[in-house]
Amino acid sequence: IKSKFDQLKRKESLVNRIEISPTDYSMTLYTSGRLEIPADRLSAGERQLLAIAILWGLADSSGKELPTIIDTPMGRLDGEHRTRLIEKYFPNAASQVILLSTDEEIYGQYYSKLKPFIAQEYNIVYNETEKTSYFSNGYLESAL
Repeated sequence: IKSKFDQLKRKESLVNRIEISPTDYSMTLYTSGRLEIPADRLSAGERQLLAIAILWGLADSSGKELPTIIDTPMGRLDGEHRTRLIEKYFPNAASQVILLSTDEEIYGQYYSKLKPFIAQEYNIVYNETEKTSYFSNGYLESAL
């Protein structure tokens, strides 16, 4: 989990060690000075990246080929964290990754970096009259 978090976060010295209790699975973060880091010291984006690092670490350690589905993957992230997620996590998260993003999350340079790893692209379109949704091809192409 720590090595995954290190790949995603931009503050190099933010977390030096992560401990997980074997009894209740609670997680404690520490600085290089061995001081505990309160949860509220992490920004919303850093907490999101930590959650992703936990899932990534668990998936890696399981040794199983599991798909990864992520809804609104970059909602709270700044530009540098978005870039790290696109470059480090999405291409390596699993053999199959499904991203359910908004139209403002993956565009321009983010889309260009992700494109080599995309097998299929879809847009979920809501039909107001029929109160139903359907899939159309090529969602991310319109994000350029």
